[in-house]
Amino acid sequence: MSRRVLVVAYDFPPHGAIGTMRTLRLVQQLARDGWDVKVLTSDPRAFRPRTPVDETLLGRVPSSVTVVRAAAFRGFERLKGLARRSNSGRRSATAAHEVSGGPGTRGIGRRAIDLVDTVLAIPDQESAWLAPAVAQGFQACQSWKPDVLYSSAPPWTGQLVARSLAALLKCPWVADFRDPWARAPWREARGKFARQANGALERMVIRRADAVLFVTRANLDEFAAHYGAKARSRFHLVPNGCDPSDFEGMASAPSPSRFVLLHAGTLYAARSPLPLIHAIARAIDRGVLERNRFRLRLLGPTNLLVDLRAESRRIGLEDVVEIVPRVTLAESQREMVSASALLLVQPGTTVSVPGKAYEYLAAGRPVLALAEEGETADLVRASGIGVSIRPDAGVEAVEAALLQVVEIGSRPYLPPPPALYDGRVHAVAAAGLLADIAKSIRRGGKTRAHAEPAATTDRVSLGERRR
Repeated sequence: MSRRVLVVAYDFPPHGAIGTMRTLRLVQQLARDGWDVKVLTSDPRAFRPRTPVDETLLGRVPSSVTVVRAAAFRGFERLKGLARRSNSGRRSATAAHEVSGGPGTRGIGRRAIDLVDTVLAIPDQESAWLAPAVAQGFQACQSWKPDVLYSSAPPWTGQLVARSLAALLKCPWVADFRDPWARAPWREARGKFARQANGALERMVIRRADAVLFVTRANLDEFAAHYGAKARSRFHLVPNGCDPSDFEGMASAPSPSRFVLLHAGTLYAARSPLPLIHAIARAIDRGVLERNRFRLRLLGPTNLLVDLRAESRRIGLEDVVEIVPRVTLAESQREMVSASALLLVQPGTTVSVPGKAYEYLAAGRPVLALAEEGETADLVRASGIGVSIRPDAGVEAVEAALLQVVEIGSRPYLPPPPALYDGRVHAVAAAGLLADIAKSIRRGGKTRAHAEPAATTDRVSLGERRR
C-alpha cells in the first residue's frame, strides 16, 4: 500500500509566486518515490487582484497527484468595500457636524474599517481561506487518511489550516517555514495587537508540529533561541533551491554590444531598486558607464510607493531603465540566461533568501544584490560571481558594487557550483523526513500531540551538507 501524504499549500500551480516552486518540487519527488499525494490548495477563481498566475505550471504537476482546491470566502472584504463606499457617500452630510465637534459618523466608520482590516490581516491577507480549506480538506480525507501532513508557508494561513487538519485527522505534521513569521523585521510596523496575535499563532504551530523545516540556518537559529532546546530538537534545515533542468536548452549568450542588468520578479514594499538607479545616474554622469551600452531591465510588476518611471525621467534615465510587464516563468528564465547580469533586491532581513536567488545562480549569470549582511549576501558571494551591498550604503558604494559586477560580466567566469542552488537535492531531503515520520507512526509511535517524534535527521542534514 502506498504511503499517503496531504500537502497543504496556498501557493501551488497555477499560482505563479516563487514559493510555489519549493512545494511543487517536493510533490514531484514524492510522486517519483511512489507516494499517494493529495494537495490542498487555493482556487484560482478566488485569487486576489494582481496575483501572479502561470497556467504553464499546471503541466508540471504529476498526473498521479490529486489536487483539491478550496476557494477563499471574501464576504467580509466585500462588506468592507460596501462600508467604505457608504461612508464616503456620507462625507458631505457629516462634514459640518464633524467641524462643530460632534462625534462624526465618518470617524466611527473609518475606525470600524481599520479594525476589520486589522482582523482580516491576521495572520495574513489570505485568512479568508482558513475555514473553507479546513472544511474542504477534512471532507477530502474522509475515506483517505494521510500517513503524514506537510504544509508550506507563507501565506501563514496555510499553517493554521494544517494545524486544524492534523488535529482532526490525528496524523503527524511537518510544517515548512520559508520565511520568518511573527518576528519578521517587516512586521514591526504593524500594531501591537497584530504582532501579539501572530506571535501566539506562531507559537501554537511550533508547539504542535512534529517537525519544522527552515530554509536558512539563521532563521532556524533565531527560532531555536526564541523557543528553546526542546523545540530545537524538532527543527531541521532543508535549504531552498530551484530545478536546474528548467534552464536546460536555454543557453544564450548576452549581447556583446549592450550590458543588460535584469531584475526578474515583483518589486514591492521595501524592495526598491531606487538606490541602484541613482548609482547608475552617477556612473553615467562620471563617464564610467556608457549610457548607450547599459540597460537596467525590470521584468515584472512594480508595487512601490515611488513611481520608478517618473523618477527615472526626473534624473534623465528614461532611456536606460526599462520596465516590462510580467511574463511566464519560462519566459522569465529565458531572459535571465540572456542577461549580462542579474539584480537581486532583498533589504530589511538577515535571515531570509528569496527563492529568485537560486534561479539566478542556476542561470549562471553574475549577481548584484542589494541586501543586508546575512544569508542572502553570503549566498551571493559564495557563488564566486556575485557582489552584495547594503541598499543604504550610499550612492558611491552602490555604484562601486555595480561597476564590479559589470567588470565580472565583461570577462570569462565560471558558473557557481550546483550544490548552491539545486533544489532537487533538498526535495529528496524533505521527502526523506516525511517518510521517516510516517514510518515511525506505522511502528506504533505517537504524534507530537503526545510525544516527541522519532524522525531521524540524517537524511535532512544531507540538504545542509550539500548547500
